[in-house]
Amino acid sequence: MEEGCKPSSFCHIVIPSPDLERAKLFYERIFGWRTQAYVPGEKYWFFQSGNVGGAFDGHRRPAAKSVVLVIRVHDLQRTLETIAKHGGKVIQGPGRIGEASPGHDAYFLDPNGNEMGLYSAE
Repeated sequence: MEEGCKPSSFCHIVIPSPDLERAKLFYERIFGWRTQAYVPGEKYWFFQSGNVGGAFDGHRRPAAKSVVLVIRVHDLQRTLETIAKHGGKVIQGPGRIGEASPGHDAYFLDPNGNEMGLYSAE
């Protein structure tokens, strides 16, 4: 687990990834995450996203309508185009969040079928 995590904060995220190599390539290309393939094991690979680390778990399968992780980006439209180019699927295009936040959000499926969100303050 992540060193220096404050109590009650997220310290490790596990993303279901039946195809570990696709997960690794997708998140590295789109978001610049660093992945340690085969560390600590054959079906569980650590990644570092920048503010919190976790693992791609080859034993788990994505579940529809479950927890959605939201990733902050600078350029929402460009990120969505890159996601589609690298095997992801946009399921909700950019939209204004409204009174809760001045930003915009969008949602996509990664190549393993996990629903994820994007957020941009712009």
